[in-house]
Amino acid sequence: MKTKLLSTKSFYILLVFSLCFNYGWSQNLMLNPTCDEHTSSTSDNADAYDMTPNSTIEDESGLDIDSPYRAIWNNSALEDALEIKYLGAEGSLDEQPGSTSSGNNGTRGVKLYDDGSPSITGCSRRLYQKVEGLTIGTNYIFSVDSRSEAAGTDSEVYILNTEITDEVGIDANGAADASVDAYMDIAAADEWATFTTVSFTATNTFAVVYVRSLGSIDGDTEVFYDNFSFVEDATASVNDFFASKISLYPNPAKSFLTIEAGNVAITSVSVFNILGAKVLEQEELVENKLNVSSLERGIYLLKISGDNAVTTKRFIVE
Repeated sequence: MKTKLLSTKSFYILLVFSLCFNYGWSQNLMLNPTCDEHTSSTSDNADAYDMTPNSTIEDESGLDIDSPYRAIWNNSALEDALEIKYLGAEGSLDEQPGSTSSGNNGTRGVKLYDDGSPSITGCSRRLYQKVEGLTIGTNYIFSVDSRSEAAGTDSEVYILNTEITDEVGIDANGAADASVDAYMDIAAADEWATFTTVSFTATNTFAVVYVRSLGSIDGDTEVFYDNFSFVEDATASVNDFFASKISLYPNPAKSFLTIEAGNVAITSVSVFNILGAKVLEQEELVENKLNVSSLERGIYLLKISGDNAVTTKRFIVE
């Protein structure tokens, strides 16, 4: 019996229906998520994933318009840090991803690789996009399609709660760095597949999707990406139930913060300042108390994990 293949349009209708059925109708917060916008100039097509986007891009009619990306982010400090990391000094270095016609389902995508000019050890190109419109304490799900050309080209996917200005933190601490809200290691595979992070809780009003593939060192070791998705997790009823069980006192606190959770077991707590940096972490609480005496006066977010659920509460140190 012959199998009838779905058209690209039918495939995406089915995919959208599946996402809505499983996750509820959630807006994709990524910009140019299918990598199919601004294709009149393919050099502009990957600007949504460049840490230093061009100030203007061509629209579909070929006219120059103000970049919708540059208006949101332009992390030249990180670009300078990468130049120092790979060249030893500021200079000319390729840190932006490439646009490619080898996306999933025959559409455009973006890629990480190194063209050898200048000659460096490793791959300096990165995927970078600042995603705005998040609600602190709300759960989100990120996913991306990926395909590799060669072994040893794993992808490190970081969901960051700040616009990092260098890679010192993630080089030293990886997923445990205070700048990281979620992390995914995608193993090299020569077939397209969809990779999804676990649901994570936003600790800032924006997040940065940051991807690197340090083994993609030439044109034979390229890694391709397509169909990015960053949506609110509409299946967070377990977390909502968990949140309803949590109470904090005294609030404001001076020395100790008591965390009551009814009969729910708390497995870990983390404290973040208003800039999104993790300032305190503890796995076990003694008599449900968290020592906050080391914290400066101000507003903090407390991320509480337990019973396969996560919630975030705000408290004040005075």
